[in-house]
Amino acid sequence: MLKDYINSFTYNGHSSLEYGLAINSKNNVFGAPKPVIEKINIPGRGNIVYNGKTDELDNGEYSDFSKKYSCFMMLDDDNDFSIEDTARAIAGWLSKEPGYKRLDDTYEEGYFREALFESELSAQDVAAMLIGKIDLTFTCHPFKYSYAGQKVITLSQAATIYNTENFTALPYMKIYGSGTVTLYINNRAHTFKDVNGYIEVDSEQMTAYKDHTLCNNQMLTTFFPKLAAGQNDIRWSGNISRIELTPRWCSL
Repeated sequence: MLKDYINSFTYNGHSSLEYGLAINSKNNVFGAPKPVIEKINIPGRGNIVYNGKTDELDNGEYSDFSKKYSCFMMLDDDNDFSIEDTARAIAGWLSKEPGYKRLDDTYEEGYFREALFESELSAQDVAAMLIGKIDLTFTCHPFKYSYAGQKVITLSQAATIYNTENFTALPYMKIYGSGTVTLYINNRAHTFKDVNGYIEVDSEQMTAYKDHTLCNNQMLTTFFPKLAAGQNDIRWSGNISRIELTPRWCSL
């Protein structure tokens, strides 16, 4: 099909092709997140770059960036087409439910980003642009996430997993067990007490919980589990039957 060879994007679960929009230009499609650099002046030495990391495994801080798609309307002669109806549908799709949503496109295959569409866009604006081209700009978080990193890895014994990206991943884990248990990732120990059946650990959100009950007070260590770039040796002590791990591999 022709649509299989047309560049497009998917936002909040809907493809631009559903609305007849295809990407005409890849200007800034890949984006360029910039590092956040803080300098401190030391008398006699000049400026130095301040590293505000609280953990050596933390990724550096990067700023959000803009990603723009220049699109055109594909007209299908076999179907009735109304600019007004299509414009209302596009404005509603992009503007409803404010907040960061998943953004995929055909340029960064195998990855998605979290993005926010925050431009003021009325149906009248869209209708006027559809006659020529329409530029749509999204504000993106700096890191993109691989599809592979969203797959659940189930561990029932000690194992080694590899982070092939160059950045530390912040995984989600569901640890099944009871009592006091300790999870080891390389040379780091993460201990949880009073586990009853299971405990869920979300390193990205920095929360531990079971169902809807917060369990951060059951963590006996400072840092949440992290998967460094390269090799990660995982083992545990205590009564753990299995661990379900979503690694969330990420890159810039």
